Amino acid sequence: MDTSTREEAMVLANLIDEMDYYQVLRVEPKAPLEQIRKAYHQQSKHFHPDRYYQLEDPEFKESIYRIAKRITEAYTALRDVPKRRSYDQQLEKSQHKNLRLTDEAVQEQKKSQEEQIGKTDKGRKMYQQGMQELNRKSYAAAERSFKMALAYEPENALFKKMMEEAAKNIKTDYRVK
Repeated sequence: MDTSTREEAMVLANLIDEMDYYQVLRVEPKAPLEQIRKAYHQQSKHFHPDRYYQLEDPEFKESIYRIAKRITEAYTALRDVPKRRSYDQQLEKSQHKNLRLTDEAVQEQKKSQEEQIGKTDKGRKMYQQGMQELNRKSYAAAERSFKMALAYEPENALFKKMMEEAAKNIKTDYRVK
């Protein structure tokens, strides 16, 4: 192993936590999947831990392991179209501060999306029906639809909020003034 490889690995290992996946693979954010695949194979070949297993330097070996792990993580996220889209959205929202797409982040985004649109088909259908009723200013019908949506998904905070919103707008006082 030459000293330039060791220096490159040590510097990269120190910077890798601040790099986004595109930087790790050394591709542009708009790179096609084929280019991402090529970059992954090139980077993983260069920084694969098996190439350096015989070396005695534990600090260098740890650096190589960290880099290889991040290269694989980047490729896993960018090769899958939905994950890549999610990562790009996360990257845009965080303005390049939260640069990793962890399983927890994916689950959190999925949970947020489920709360927005619902977990069950019938819950989503009743929610959409309630929204249509709200748009028509048919508040009693909207409240019923949201109650039905809540019957399918009792813990959905958005459904509860919309039901309360519809209920507030129902006119119960029919006296002539």
